[in-house]
Amino acid sequence: MIELIDLSVIIVSYNVRYFLELCLSSVVKASKDIPSEIIVIDNNSSDDSCSMVSTLYPHIRLIRNTCNEGFARACNQGLRLAKGEFVLLLNPDTLIDENSLKCCINFMHSHSLAGAMGVKMLDGDGKYLRESKRAIPFPMTALFKITGMSSLFSHFTLFSRYYMEHLDNNRTAEIEVLPGAFMFIRKSILGITGLMDEKYFMYGEDIDLSFRIIKAGYKIYYYPEIKIIHFKGESARKSPINSTIHFYKAMLIFAEKHFNKKKFLPIYFMIKPAIYLISFVSLFKKTLMLISSPFSRFFLSLAELPFIKNIFTKPKVSVIVSENDTYDRIKKLTEKSGIKSKIKGRVSILQEDAGEEIIGTISQLNEIIKENRLTEIIFSLKDIFTSQIIELISRIAKSGIKIELVPEGENFILSSKNVLLLKEPDTG
Repeated sequence: MIELIDLSVIIVSYNVRYFLELCLSSVVKASKDIPSEIIVIDNNSSDDSCSMVSTLYPHIRLIRNTCNEGFARACNQGLRLAKGEFVLLLNPDTLIDENSLKCCINFMHSHSLAGAMGVKMLDGDGKYLRESKRAIPFPMTALFKITGMSSLFSHFTLFSRYYMEHLDNNRTAEIEVLPGAFMFIRKSILGITGLMDEKYFMYGEDIDLSFRIIKAGYKIYYYPEIKIIHFKGESARKSPINSTIHFYKAMLIFAEKHFNKKKFLPIYFMIKPAIYLISFVSLFKKTLMLISSPFSRFFLSLAELPFIKNIFTKPKVSVIVSENDTYDRIKKLTEKSGIKSKIKGRVSILQEDAGEEIIGTISQLNEIIKENRLTEIIFSLKDIFTSQIIELISRIAKSGIKIELVPEGENFILSSKNVLLLKEPDTG
């Protein structure tokens, strides 16, 4: 007999080793007092994701695929193994706070008709992500999204329905589509709806499953009291054109599966040429890159020359949010790693902190940004709660400040754009 637990967290990963490490760290903390399990399905990553999981998190169940099975199929591998009353399908490029999982479980228990729920998502710099709440892409809704009209006329409900922008971002509401990055689902419902549709390789499977949950008579909720960081498609970022093609194909699969063919004919005739056009552009770009590769390498090498770099590169001005001992280590590590950033000092987490190089406390962060003309803030995950970080960056999102995170192991600095490996300073 299978022992039922409260929650199964399923993470599908592909070549995002450093994002995955941060994600798992946050999930482990959030699930500390919850009867739960964490399942990682690796889609044949070429980096050291698997060895990292095995070394740092030996208690986590790791499934190593020998090829890239796609998101839907890999999710199903985890779902078939899951023993939780609830399942969370979570992207590896996310960071959740310490209370998020408990709050989601409590929410689902208090809403008996809730089949699934999503949360408020912020990007790596604290800006709200519209994907947090979406509508079913019925023919007209999908048409407005594909043509870009949903963005162009975002203030009009008729055009902006895809992201349900008529709903308040800060209020709990019923929505139609869960974001694939964070899908908190009542597992028993999957016995009615079935698992992910494996016809989808990337994109669309979240829309398809959400539609089936609603058709089964259950509700899907957007719950903004919980905020998470989603670095937003780090895997897809590496191949944007391929990702766009997969998105268009997913829209076609969904339309063909769920809608009357006559109704989605306009979409069909728009998407098909779009796929061919994007494929042609992709091929043209690759050919151009092959031809121009020697020249581009030459100009890139010129751009790295100090006197040229100094002309065009805006100097970085940073602060480190941490305790005193951690501050010293991070500062030395950044200096040793050759990171060109002027560190103005330390932002204290506690009011009574009396360490060196303090320029203020986290309650004064907005003033510190203005006074020191900061370009980036480095947070130590060893010293500050993820919930505090999420709250702080959501407040300063409009300031244009770059956010960087240092994990407890202090072996790298991660931001929404890149990962910088930190080297130990010489001791000899």
